[in-house]
Amino acid sequence: MEASALLKSRVRRPSYLKKLAKAEDLIHHFPNGTYIGWSGFTGVGYPKKVPTILAEHVEKNNLQGKLKYNLFVGASSGAETENRWAKNNMIERRAPHQVGKEIAKGINNGNIKFFDKHLSMFPVVSRALGVSGA
Repeated sequence: MEASALLKSRVRRPSYLKKLAKAEDLIHHFPNGTYIGWSGFTGVGYPKKVPTILAEHVEKNNLQGKLKYNLFVGASSGAETENRWAKNNMIERRAPHQVGKEIAKGINNGNIKFFDKHLSMFPVVSRALGVSGA
C-alpha cells in the first residue's frame, strides 16, 4: 500500500511505512473469539475501516453468529458500527459500556454477554474476564 504525501510527512520513522496494509488484507488477524479493544469517547476516535470490513466480510459470507468477537471499548464509539455488529450477531461479549438499540436488544435477549463497569475500574476487572495485556 502506498502512503500519501501527508502520511509520509507525519511518520518520523520511514521503515514504519512498509507496515501499511489495506483493511481487507487484515481479516485473517481477527479469527472467531478474538478479543478486540478500540478507542471510544465519541464517534471521532473509534476505528472505522477494519470494523466495517469485518462486518462486510460477515455479511458477504453468511457468517452471522459464526464469527463473534469480545469487544472492549471504553465509551461510545460510533453506534452505527456496533449496531451493525450486533445485527450480524458478531459480538460475544461487550464491556464496559454500550450505546445503541441493536446492542441493547442483543444484551436483553441474552445474545451478548455484557457488564457495565466504571471505566476507571475496567483494567482491574478485565483480568477476571481473561483480557490479556490489561
